[in-house]
Amino acid sequence: MPPLARTFVKASFIYLIAAFLLGALIMLDRWLDLGRWFRTVYLSQLHLLLVGWITQLALGVAYWMFPRFLKEQGPRPRGSNRLTWAVILSLNAGVLLRFFCEPFYLMGPQAWLAALLALSGVLQAAAMLGFGWLMWGRIRAMEP
Repeated sequence: MPPLARTFVKASFIYLIAAFLLGALIMLDRWLDLGRWFRTVYLSQLHLLLVGWITQLALGVAYWMFPRFLKEQGPRPRGSNRLTWAVILSLNAGVLLRFFCEPFYLMGPQAWLAALLALSGVLQAAAMLGFGWLMWGRIRAMEP
């Protein structure tokens, strides 16, 4: 498995563990009343699971398993490493920004929190567009 694919996969498992630990804290909050933040973090926890874990795991496996470019196309058979790093950083920045801002926005909407949530969506959308750009050239028709 190439190093960048491992980065996607390792990050996805960090989100998996974090989301389940957060889920345990959410359940403990029902009993111990740990704080108002835990009552609003449920959607963010789901986002950690769906985008942080499942989507990122799928991206890492796709990056690894999709056909490589032809060898004549240069030393990087899977495409631009810079673009791949940009996808990884943009996706994770977007997921973390949403995770840290959304519960506070739900507790009391503020314009600056709404702007940060919008930025988190833009970062995640940019990551998906970048990944699509990265993979598009690797999808080619089978030659007869």
